[in-house]
Amino acid sequence: MAWQLVLLATLLATDARAAVPFNSPFQVVRPTPNHSSMFTVTEGLGLLAQHEARIALISVVGPYHSGKSFLLNALLQDTQAFQVGKKTSPETMGIWLCRTNLTASDGSEVWLMDSEGFFGPGVDEGYDAKVFTLATLVGAHVVYNTVKVIDQQAVGLLETLVQRAQLFRTRSAAGTASNEEAPDFLRREGFPPMTWVVEDFVQELPERFREEGATGWLRTYLEGSGPQGSVEMTPSDSEDTGLDEASRVQGKSDFLSKVFRDVRVHTLFLPATGRDQLRDLSRLRWDDLTDEFRTEIGDLRRHLLSGLQARQAGGKDATGASLARAMQFIVRGLQQGMFHELPSLWGTWATQVAAVSLSDAEAWFAALTQRLDAGDEPVAISTFNDRLDEARNAATTFYRALLRDFNVRPEVGELRRRMEVHLRERLLPTYHERLRRWVAEQIALSKANFSGSLEQQVLPMEPAKLEKSSLQVIESVQKAFVAQLTRFSALGSGRKLSAATGANGLVVQMPALNPDPAVQLSADLRTMLGAKGLENERAVQHLFKQAVQAADEAVAREVRAVVGGAAADVESLAGSSSSVTAPLLSRGKVKALQALAEQRGWRAFEERLAPYSWAKSVSHHRASRALVQAEYLDARLNAFIAANEQRLRAYFSAALDRALGTYVANRSTIVMPAAEADVEADHSQLASWAQEVLSGAVKELTDTDAFSEARKRFDLAMREGLQQVKEKNVEVWKAYSDEATRCAVAANRARERQCGMFCLFSNIPWAHQITSRRNLIDCLAKSSVGSRMAAPLQAQVFEAWYKKDMGSDVQRVRMRFYSLLGTLAALAFGVWWRFRRPAPSYGGYNVYGQPQCGQFYSQAPSSGFYPSAQAVYGAAGRGAAHAAACTPMQGAPQSRFGIWRGGA
Repeated sequence: MAWQLVLLATLLATDARAAVPFNSPFQVVRPTPNHSSMFTVTEGLGLLAQHEARIALISVVGPYHSGKSFLLNALLQDTQAFQVGKKTSPETMGIWLCRTNLTASDGSEVWLMDSEGFFGPGVDEGYDAKVFTLATLVGAHVVYNTVKVIDQQAVGLLETLVQRAQLFRTRSAAGTASNEEAPDFLRREGFPPMTWVVEDFVQELPERFREEGATGWLRTYLEGSGPQGSVEMTPSDSEDTGLDEASRVQGKSDFLSKVFRDVRVHTLFLPATGRDQLRDLSRLRWDDLTDEFRTEIGDLRRHLLSGLQARQAGGKDATGASLARAMQFIVRGLQQGMFHELPSLWGTWATQVAAVSLSDAEAWFAALTQRLDAGDEPVAISTFNDRLDEARNAATTFYRALLRDFNVRPEVGELRRRMEVHLRERLLPTYHERLRRWVAEQIALSKANFSGSLEQQVLPMEPAKLEKSSLQVIESVQKAFVAQLTRFSALGSGRKLSAATGANGLVVQMPALNPDPAVQLSADLRTMLGAKGLENERAVQHLFKQAVQAADEAVAREVRAVVGGAAADVESLAGSSSSVTAPLLSRGKVKALQALAEQRGWRAFEERLAPYSWAKSVSHHRASRALVQAEYLDARLNAFIAANEQRLRAYFSAALDRALGTYVANRSTIVMPAAEADVEADHSQLASWAQEVLSGAVKELTDTDAFSEARKRFDLAMREGLQQVKEKNVEVWKAYSDEATRCAVAANRARERQCGMFCLFSNIPWAHQITSRRNLIDCLAKSSVGSRMAAPLQAQVFEAWYKKDMGSDVQRVRMRFYSLLGTLAALAFGVWWRFRRPAPSYGGYNVYGQPQCGQFYSQAPSSGFYPSAQAVYGAAGRGAAHAAACTPMQGAPQSRFGIWRGGA
């Protein structure tokens, strides 16, 4: 509780071993600013709670300025303990406590309580009743202090205060019936002893009260009032005389005697006789008080201490801690509305009590229903119904007990109706909501049990086996859940009959659950099974992934064994990096490596799956084998083969470069000019030496494609080199034939002068070439170099001389030839165009009078070489004649446009 936490914090902040000082009042309850309610003083309750000794509390209540604080000082024989006011307004606010050195009859310490006076200006009468209730419920002896006399009005006011305090006690007991920490005074009937003290009493009691004393004086008023407070009586004898003796009330028909265990009256003489002294009693010392007052105070003190015992709290005598809890409980109850605010002290008490009792019985039923389903889990339907019947009976019994002392007819039917309304509108929605949560929790618990069963399955496992075993567990979990829900939903013995007759009111049943819990549980469990199946599927996939990885690693190991650890993986060999040195494999060795790698890879794949006999029966087995074959065996080996081919190409490319370099370096050793056969022989010898450089060191690699490609490039280079050597040999022979070439040039010039501009030699290219060849051959025959040259060699020398030395002459002859061809073509086109042009036509007829179908002119030229059509044909008949002429006749020839072309 919040107040207990506050109290505990205060106790921790205060030294628990520190003693409460004597004769030093401290405040424990303070009023609200508008004096409508009150609240506790944390520091004061903390000081009280730390006191571990037993305490018997004497509570002093009464109207304001009736001398309560001065009376307490007189009991202490210390006029300066409690503050005594000299003004007309109240001085004491709230409730104050004071520890004394007095001892009760049971040995407990005596503490005094001073309270705020009743009927103060601007103070609500309900607040006075709250102060009286608190003082009466916690005090071991109650002192009601008034001044001068006891009259019927004072008795009526006191009875009303007592009745409201009793009603608060009863209502508080109803609200805390199930609370073990509730103070004992709520469980007991009757209040502690009460002493009515009349101060400043100077009259004499009538003769008939001398035997009973002042208590008999009070009895006359108590007998004239009833428990309902509806009868008013005035004392028949107004001659009051003083009497110090108090006697016990004999009649037990009055209300106060029924409520309090003992009721007595004690009178006190004036404490002082001087006017100035009576105006401010706070200035007086104990020795300054009158002898009569001090004597009567002594008698009152002995009366209060005799038989005084500490009240019970939790089966033990009250201590500071228990009193602090009781005060906190009462103040909290007053704040929470347990104290009914009556509209007036003079209202019809019975009517108000009837209404309040009905509301209190309903409130108690509501409080009792809090126990129907107060645990962490909701109770079963049958248990709830049984407890509900007990609560109904208890509320009805309590309602009758509240009206036991009042002449009021119980309205049990209205109470039952209110209980049913409370049950339907408040209790059932909460209970049904708890039931829904409980069902949801049971579903969750069943799911948790099934989840635990699934967790015990070691994955990966055969999917079919997992599904079969899990479905069996689902069936057992569903049966257990349905059985539990059926037991929980049972109404109990005789509930159907009660529901039909309405003997015990509404019977609580299971709320409507949508969707059906069993259906929902089944769907959830199958969803969990599906999730577990997906998890198993991932585990199976992981298993085959490991098998695939094992096959990949086996293939990689074989490849690394071949390359000798020169590369971390096969893929790094593909770059042919200069930092990677790997052996070059022939085609035969590559095939052997491929066969060995496939064998080791499949062995590793199957060994990884060997512990799982079911592995070959799932679809992943075939898919994984295809993956191994395509992605790891074929791809990895193909990558290695490609890398090997690349390295072979690089190797043979370098070897080819060395061979060609050797060939180029030695090609200058061929002697020129020489016969063509000699040049070919020398060149063949150089090519053989270069071929040895290309393939001499790696004879075992000659079966590779890289070597074949290098050999093709080498052969092409040799052919091109031989051609170059031959061309160079021709050039050398041409250079040696310089005399013959000059002779041939001179012969060509002479021929050109002789034939002029229009001979074939000067205008026809092939005639010019034939004549030039004949001239060079004749000149070579005359020279000494020509005799050394064979005819094919002479022809090659001519081709070289004619293309290079005679290039300008050859170009000039070609230009003349092309110009001649152009002139002849232009002449031919002009002749053709002249004879190809058609005759002009006018008005759809040509100059010969033949109709030109498809052409028609509205007007012919008015002048010109040809006559107009109008002159030949009349204007009116021109169109008709033309149309007739151009109309196709049956059997007549037609053009491709369907128009007959007529003749003249």
